[in-house]
Amino acid sequence: MSCDIGAPDRTNIADPTRAILAATLDPPGQVGHDGRAQPMTTREPAIETLSPVRWLIPLALFVTTLINWFDRSALTFALPTIAKEHGLSTAQDIGANFASVVPSFFLGYGLSNIFLSPVAERLGPRRSIAMAIVAFSICTALTAPLGGVILALAALRFALGLGEGVHFPMSSAIVSRWFHPSERSRANGMWIFGPQAAILAGPFLIYPAITYLGWRAMFLALGAVSLLVGLPVVLRFVRDDGPYAKAASGAPPASVFAPFRQVDYWLLLITGSLSNVILYGIITWLPTYLAHGRHVAEADQAGLVAAPYWAGAVAIPVWAVLGDKLNRRTLFAATDCGVAGVSVHFAAHAADLTVMVALFSVSVFFQNAYQTAEFALVQQVLPPDRIGAGTGLYNGIAIIVGGAVGTLVIGKVVEATGDYNSGFMVVAVAGIMNAVVLAVLARRIRY
Repeated sequence: MSCDIGAPDRTNIADPTRAILAATLDPPGQVGHDGRAQPMTTREPAIETLSPVRWLIPLALFVTTLINWFDRSALTFALPTIAKEHGLSTAQDIGANFASVVPSFFLGYGLSNIFLSPVAERLGPRRSIAMAIVAFSICTALTAPLGGVILALAALRFALGLGEGVHFPMSSAIVSRWFHPSERSRANGMWIFGPQAAILAGPFLIYPAITYLGWRAMFLALGAVSLLVGLPVVLRFVRDDGPYAKAASGAPPASVFAPFRQVDYWLLLITGSLSNVILYGIITWLPTYLAHGRHVAEADQAGLVAAPYWAGAVAIPVWAVLGDKLNRRTLFAATDCGVAGVSVHFAAHAADLTVMVALFSVSVFFQNAYQTAEFALVQQVLPPDRIGAGTGLYNGIAIIVGGAVGTLVIGKVVEATGDYNSGFMVVAVAGIMNAVVLAVLARRIRY
């Protein structure tokens, strides 16, 4: 098939998968002036009339998101080894030297979401995801020769964030074009499971790679796999011209800043930011906490780091199905973020290592109620023709505030106190605050 990364030719039916998708997309009677079938945009198609083959699209996005997260989270597992290479061992030294490295990714990622998502939406979500894969694959591979210098590592992490930034907003836009709101917790849950799978499998793949090959070879291999697997998957299976795509009309599209006039969008920005403090606070600092705070042997770290994410892996399908079935996504998220925050508090103060891991697992399980519903909630409050750009704006601000600033605050608390438990208290407070904000949002949108 052609490797054109733009919209595929809808008249080419040699590929059975594309033929079925074309039948889904182009119902009988919708014919344009050029003789080609046009997307149904005057009314929403009945869900039962749509081909189940469209579920291959979020499955393909799961693969690309899985790769995306292997690339971004690899540093989490490599950080103790890189720190050791630089002769750093105490919490204060690690916090002082790497406190700026971790947030640099989130800064680039957030700026990319905010400023590049509108451009990516105009280029087309499918094409933009393909371009993003090329960009973040190169940045990951370059970490091998350049990542030994802390300043260069920070610059590469910033560039990686820029490269990855449009991936999630464009995935959100694609799902909104192919799936009815009543299906979106499940459809979004499929590709959002990619990060969970990467975090889950990461310790068992990346730790051995670092041990036997070295951290530099690990980054080089990740970059190659990202390009050689991710790009073909997008070109083969992803389409962005679904039956729920908004019709082109003479009216200008809504301003990318129009959502700021909505109270619900502001509430989502707050909840997204707080959620990222919880999510990235645990992901970023748990391996280092185990290695240097609890002095866990290197051989035992992989299983302990992975344990909370086994809970998260179970959580995503649970919350996705319950969210679509009961239409209580926001209420579930409100309750569960509170549970997550309280669990982190007790985990950080648990004397027994098994109890600590169990409580972190409880936290991740309940926190994922928000992660599963997140993009469905954003899609619900945004104008249909601005879901890609609006998601990017939301994701960018939430990442900068919650991911960059949040992890920086945690690092500075660890540096100031010499105590990882104090850093995790930032995560616990964010969970409690998020429960309150989500409870307000739940009363407003009832979705």
